[in-house]
Amino acid sequence: MKNTMFDQLNYLMVLAEEQNITRAADRLFISQPALTVYLNRLERDLGVRLFDRSTNPIRITEAGTYYISELEKICNMQDRLARDLLQFNSDPDLKLNLGIGRNRGTIWLPMTLPRLQRMFPDAEISVSEDRDVNMIEKVLHGVLDMAVVETYVYNAKLSYLRLPQEFHLFLVPRSIPLMKSYDLTGNSMTHPLDVDAERLSNELFICPSVKGSMNRHTQWMCTAYNFHPKRTMFISNAVTVYQMVANGMGIAFENAAYSHFVHTEEKPVFVMPGGSPTSFRIYVVFNAKRITPLHRTFMQLLHDAIGETLYGRKFEMEYM
Repeated sequence: MKNTMFDQLNYLMVLAEEQNITRAADRLFISQPALTVYLNRLERDLGVRLFDRSTNPIRITEAGTYYISELEKICNMQDRLARDLLQFNSDPDLKLNLGIGRNRGTIWLPMTLPRLQRMFPDAEISVSEDRDVNMIEKVLHGVLDMAVVETYVYNAKLSYLRLPQEFHLFLVPRSIPLMKSYDLTGNSMTHPLDVDAERLSNELFICPSVKGSMNRHTQWMCTAYNFHPKRTMFISNAVTVYQMVANGMGIAFENAAYSHFVHTEEKPVFVMPGGSPTSFRIYVVFNAKRITPLHRTFMQLLHDAIGETLYGRKFEMEYM
C-alpha cells in the first residue's frame, strides 16, 4: 500500500468526493478492505476521526476537512520545492508544468503535446490532472505554470486566455428504435437532433461516477430538461462511455469532441432538446510574469487545436 504524502492526499480527496469506500477504492485501483485498513491506521495514528462512517453516505468530519486542507498546502510546497531544485540543473525556459482535467486532457493533449515536443525537443513537460480549484491555486503559488480550466475565478495576480467553447450534448445510439423515425442527414455536434428529453427516459442512461465538472453538468442538464431516466449506470471513464453509446448501449451527456478522436464503426447521434448544443467556456490560467516562449507556444497549439477540431477554423487569441 502506498504511503507517501501525495498518495495520502489523493486517497482522502477521493474518499471525500465519493463518500463511499467501495467506489473510492475502485477509482484508486485498490481493494476496499485495503483502503479501509489504510484509513483505520491513519485515523489511529492521527488520533482523530477524519470520516464519520456511521452514516450512509459517509461524511468527512471537521477534523478531516482541516487535515486535507493543510496536507494539500504541504504537498504544494513540496511540489514547488522539487521544481525549484530541478531548475538548478536545467533551463527554466524549457520547462512546462501543466494542469488539466483528466477527461479534457484525454481529448486535447494528444493533439498538442507531441507537436510541442517536436518544436522544443529539449523541453521538460509534466502534466498534473486535478480539479479546477486545486489547479488554479497551484498556478497562483507557482507549483504549476498554467492550467486548463472551465472555472473563471478572477485573481489580479493571474492572466487568462479564453479558449474556443466546447460542446456538450446527448449522445444516443443510432440503433435504438426512436432514431429510426428521424432524418439523421447532417446531424453533427453543431446541428444536433431536436428531441424532447422525456422521449429518452426509457433508455439506459450512463452517468459520470466521479464527482467533478461532468457530473455537475449532467445533473444540471437533467434538471434543466426535466430528464428522469428509469435506469442508470455509473462509469468514470468518458472514453468508455462514448464507445458504449456508439456501439448501441445506453445514452450519455458528454463532450462532443470525443467523436473526433475515438474511432468507432459508427458515430452516435448528437441530440439536444431545442436543437442547439450546450456550450462551455474554457480558459488557460497562468502567471504572465513567468511565461516563456514554450508556454506561449503550447497555448497557441491548444487554442488552434480546439478551434480547428470543433469549428473548422482558427480564432484570434483572446487574453483577459
